Amino acid sequence: MRFLLIILLVLLSLPYSFAEETENSTETEKTTPSKAEKSTALVSPIGAMVRSFIFPGWGQFYSRGYFRGSLTVLGIGSSAVGALLAQRSFQNRYNAYATLASLEPDNEEAVLEKYSHANQRYKLRMFFLYAGIGVWAYSLIDSYVGANFYNSTTQIRSIQQDAQQIEKLGIQIGATPSHLYLGIVKTF
Repeated sequence: MRFLLIILLVLLSLPYSFAEETENSTETEKTTPSKAEKSTALVSPIGAMVRSFIFPGWGQFYSRGYFRGSLTVLGIGSSAVGALLAQRSFQNRYNAYATLASLEPDNEEAVLEKYSHANQRYKLRMFFLYAGIGVWAYSLIDSYVGANFYNSTTQIRSIQQDAQQIEKLGIQIGATPSHLYLGIVKTF
């Protein structure tokens, strides 16, 4: 079994063991990573979560979830704007209530109506604040899950590319419930 694993590892590393000489190959390889290296760059799930903790949506952008990151930034921004507008409206209505309550304390119906309007704006402000906190918490969880999902799809693509390289060499690797086989296929 060990012998088969060693042979498999050697065969998998064959495409990478042959060097091709090109002009200025040492200079270009040092400055620009190859396409395979770019495609297998993984992201840290904890790093994505920390980024989303600092600025909601940053973790999604880091883990290449651009649409979800944009929605998160939009959700946080709209919650903040809604909370600020509701706070301004609440402050105006509360001042109107306080003025009416101090000038006309006997007019209970009007005072209660002003208080009700101010209370509605207070509840609206709290709704926007809680919605913003919810979007922020979603951003934390989604950035962690998105980074893990990105890593798994990147690794799957890397394995598929390796399998295509093996197929180009004409090597067949297979497994049945009772046998593991390795063969070289050459067509003429």
